[in-house]
Amino acid sequence: MSTGSALGIAGAVAVAVTAIGWRTVLTMVAVSIIALAVVGFVNVTSIMFG
Repeated sequence: MSTGSALGIAGAVAVAVTAIGWRTVLTMVAVSIIALAVVGFVNVTSIMFG
């Protein structure tokens, strides 16, 4: 990942934190991680039993 995109992401995160607060950002991140974990688990189980 290039430095420019990393700075852009960091800036976007900082703006989001300032606008909506830490708890909301952390909740959104946690929800997305859980969703990815669930999707991955479903894929693995469907491959195992498929």
